[in-house]
Amino acid sequence: MKQAGQWWWMLGLALLAAGCGGPRPEGPPVTVASLTEPLTDPLWLPRLDQPDTILHTSYDRTGGNDDYGTFLRDAAEPGWKVIADLKGPGYVSRFWFTGAKDGFPHHIRFYFDGETTPRLAGDIKELFGGEFAPFLAPLAEYKGYCWYSFVPLPYAKSLRIECEAGPPGAKVYYQVSESRLPRGTAVETFAWPLPERDLAALATAQRLWASGELPAQGEPQEATLTPGRPGSLRVAGPAVITRLEFTPDWAKLAEDARDSVLRDWQVSIRYDGLTNESVKVPLGDFCGAPWRRLRAQSLYFGMRGDSLFCALPMPFAQSAEITLEAGRIAGVPVNVRAWVAPIPAAELAHLGYFHAGWRRTTPQDVGRPHPILHATGRGKFVGCLLAVCTLDGSYWALEGDESIRKDRETTPGWLGTGLEDYFNGGWYYQNPMAGPTHGLFVKEPFRTVQYRVHSMDPSQFLSSLDMVFERGPDHKSRAYFESVSWYYLVRPQTADTMRLRAEDRRMPPDPRLDGIALMSVLWNYERFGDWAGERDELAQRLRRHGDRLTPTARRMLELRLALLTEKLGGADPLPAFANDADPAVRDAVGLLQQQRAGQGALAVFYANMPARLYLNGQEVLQAGNPEKPVAALLSLTPGRHQLAIQTPRQSYPDWVQLALRYRDQFFGTDPSWKFAFNPTGDWASPAYDDSAWRPCGGTGVKGPPEEPYVWVEPDPWLDMQSRAIGIRPQGDWPAGGGFVVYRQTIEVREK
Repeated sequence: MKQAGQWWWMLGLALLAAGCGGPRPEGPPVTVASLTEPLTDPLWLPRLDQPDTILHTSYDRTGGNDDYGTFLRDAAEPGWKVIADLKGPGYVSRFWFTGAKDGFPHHIRFYFDGETTPRLAGDIKELFGGEFAPFLAPLAEYKGYCWYSFVPLPYAKSLRIECEAGPPGAKVYYQVSESRLPRGTAVETFAWPLPERDLAALATAQRLWASGELPAQGEPQEATLTPGRPGSLRVAGPAVITRLEFTPDWAKLAEDARDSVLRDWQVSIRYDGLTNESVKVPLGDFCGAPWRRLRAQSLYFGMRGDSLFCALPMPFAQSAEITLEAGRIAGVPVNVRAWVAPIPAAELAHLGYFHAGWRRTTPQDVGRPHPILHATGRGKFVGCLLAVCTLDGSYWALEGDESIRKDRETTPGWLGTGLEDYFNGGWYYQNPMAGPTHGLFVKEPFRTVQYRVHSMDPSQFLSSLDMVFERGPDHKSRAYFESVSWYYLVRPQTADTMRLRAEDRRMPPDPRLDGIALMSVLWNYERFGDWAGERDELAQRLRRHGDRLTPTARRMLELRLALLTEKLGGADPLPAFANDADPAVRDAVGLLQQQRAGQGALAVFYANMPARLYLNGQEVLQAGNPEKPVAALLSLTPGRHQLAIQTPRQSYPDWVQLALRYRDQFFGTDPSWKFAFNPTGDWASPAYDDSAWRPCGGTGVKGPPEEPYVWVEPDPWLDMQSRAIGIRPQGDWPAGGGFVVYRQTIEVREK
């Protein structure tokens, strides 16, 4: 083990001793470096000798849904609030914040060890925006409409955190994860600037998290299993499985069954010759793909190529047996590979057995929360994946808070502020993203798949733990909740899994939206670069809904499907569609052929208010229908060009989006575009001086489209709308309204 592992082992003894009134701990001091190194240690998650996590949040103390603006107390300075006042020794492992008003700074201060001048202070938008060292992405950043940081903040005596209350209209939500250390633990308080030792440890963790993949450890062992038939992969211990991969023979499955097996087949793991199944989870959920095959991944699970994988470490003393069980769909051969690393038997005393359970509740459970986990014994909860499909016609189900009650607590000691807040998002999220320890694999009307691994802020428990999510406010949301819990126990137990028939585990249906949310679904595949997934999903949707589409919509999707096949190595489909009977299809083919030949730039313009696009001072395109982006070929030559967009004031939701492709060069709206309200002069001209204009900033709009808009007319433009980011002005409009102009200068290369 690394030095960090040895340090945690000594700390574990200290925690036990402290609980029994034992001597003060000895050993090296706790530092930013020692707290950061576990982020790169694959055996960090199973360790049971770690401090617990205490969560401080802005949750509504009345039990309502107003989980903002609740502070510990007023600060000494007017306009400032105390959000946490922590006593040492200890450290903060996670800081999460949202609600800072657009266009305004929102300052925050960290006072260490009783100091009167804050050691760390600044506008949270800069401090935790991901570009201010040492708070660099992906350890700290602004994403999904919130700021978060996993850079550990140790303190020997105390840490007081204050923030501005903010201007009128600000709604401050916060979460602070605190871990307390045994009295007398030596701690080097967070220093500013950080010493090189700490910076180096953070840089190592930053590189690993940015890579998106844990390094493989151990030697692979494999077997070919057929779900539903006798057979298993048996591994001898003492050892730890660092990665499990499942590669079905997809070609032997009917096309419409390839996603269905994700729920139909189940992964079962037994340890040390016992009969109880400590892991009992559908294959897709186990690997982060509960509904559809999606080539996206976190550090710990996902899909690459044709293989699904789970890299949550699984230690065991004697043996581990992995089996695959089939439901209604007959099994085909599945290559199962386990990377196995031997481990000293003495080390197992500090590690727990990995468990995973699966739960499902339905709209018939209105009035009751969704249970994530009920566990007994001594152990550690390290996170969950949650799939939500709501029939409410909105994302209202995401208003539900999480709570964790453990051991002898009469009320939950962990109380959150919102479902997406728990998963390090905010405001119903922006668009899908795959982070190292948290992310959003799916967001479409009105479904989400989100996950979080507690890499630094686990929940330890001695006798029991219960975690639930509210079913929206007052448990009133008509939603399906389906979850996988990840936890470690000191001894193998039966997984906390619902035993349902295969037909009752299927992806929740929503017939109202399955056909009309198509373009949003396809764009999400593109955001992950999963062209094979988009092709397969589009083919399935055409089989299900093609007969109900208009002839033009169906033909456009058939052209898109052919272009996806070309992208994956097939032939150029444009000649076959060039003489199509539908004039709209012929026009689309003509635009693509001219763009490919370098005769101009393909522009796709999309807005939900009247919008005008200008190129070098000349109006070239108009948009304004939230259900139909418009496309045209623009005359664009190598060199510098000025783009400008003008729109009137529009109430929320408001967006404008431009995607522009010249040969293989892409230009699109994004937060770097500048904007101004009601500018005077020739603002569309390349010569116009916009140096005083502000960038849009932030991360852009949700989608587009954004609810209540769902349907978008099908088109064949690959890698266009999914790549551009919709924008809106930041800050308050002038009292008289008027219009806004966005500007961006682009440089077109010769080739």
